[in-house]
Amino acid sequence: MMLLSDTSTQWLEIPDAIHAQSWQQSQFISIPGNRWQAYLNQVCLQTILLWLQDKSTIEPIVDSMNSLAFWEIVNGIAIVLGTTRLIVIPTEAMDRNEFRVPQEWVDIPSWAGDYYLAVEVDPDEQCLNVWGYATHQMLKSDGNYDASDRTYYLDGERVIQDLTVFWVMQQLSEASTRAIIPPLPALNSGQAELLLQQLGDGAIAIPRSEIPFVQWGALLEQNRWLEQLCQLRQNRVNTTSPVNLSQWWQNVFEAGWQAIEDLLAPQPNLAFSFRQGESTQQQVRRVKQIQLGDQFPAVLLVMILEIEANERTRIWVQIHPQSGETYLPANLRLEQLSIGGEVLQSVQAGDASNYIQLRRFKSSPGTQFRLQVAIADTFTYEDFIV
Repeated sequence: MMLLSDTSTQWLEIPDAIHAQSWQQSQFISIPGNRWQAYLNQVCLQTILLWLQDKSTIEPIVDSMNSLAFWEIVNGIAIVLGTTRLIVIPTEAMDRNEFRVPQEWVDIPSWAGDYYLAVEVDPDEQCLNVWGYATHQMLKSDGNYDASDRTYYLDGERVIQDLTVFWVMQQLSEASTRAIIPPLPALNSGQAELLLQQLGDGAIAIPRSEIPFVQWGALLEQNRWLEQLCQLRQNRVNTTSPVNLSQWWQNVFEAGWQAIEDLLAPQPNLAFSFRQGESTQQQVRRVKQIQLGDQFPAVLLVMILEIEANERTRIWVQIHPQSGETYLPANLRLEQLSIGGEVLQSVQAGDASNYIQLRRFKSSPGTQFRLQVAIADTFTYEDFIV
């Protein structure tokens, strides 16, 4: 673990392997904001663990709730260091004016910690800064509660920024760190099942704001219901196998992929934009209807494949409006991503676009990539293997 400074706060380098692995794992989360939150938590957890192992003679234990699915719904990390429970709150904002902690970590009795670490994460520079800490007692007595985002916050000057004090205080078992937390009202199984069905919908970006906190907190406090909620949301995102393009040459197509003539009426854009001039190559041409939620009309994802002499595949991709629509929704995006989540190319519809198209690209056998169709905060994707 490389320490980037030797001040009272602590700058830590994020190792390349942790950065790459955390980013790749987070790509399986469909909602962009939740995906980014999961990445920040994962990269923070792995880096902080290395730091704690270096600084303490006690082996840190990661709470079982820490997972990508969990970080979709709540920001924060729980780590046990001996008899001390640490709550790590990562944020990308480089702002020390205040320290915000989600209410779950303060008002759910079994979740509360002794010490809360404020961590800035800088993904571009691949480093993070443990810039201060507070106790549970401080958050409850000196902090303010913001009902708009259900967080407790301390003004920056009230956060203890000298971490040498933290290392001394967390070893003093007689130190008072926690305020009294009233118990949450219990839910019965019927109530819990109804809430799980409602909040398990993967299209709900922020389930923690959908119901009153007393219900939300009571649901999360029971491990079996928390696990069910994470599992439901995880199962309701795109977890299908990648589309195998090599099988298209044997006329084997995955469900939903149809002949172009079945869904797309003949039109000049399709005839001339994929290739200039006549093609002498054998082609496979397929189209699939893509639905982006109830508020947007369905669109058509069109793909054309050709094989080169060296067995690489040339690929053209377009988005067209469905039959009966003249234009695509304004600001609709079509993106090609690597399997690790890097955007390789992107194109966006204007106010009167009757189709959009990626630049032609080539892929070797075995290559994987993702096509993503998005508008505003709504998107869907399809994975492919050549």
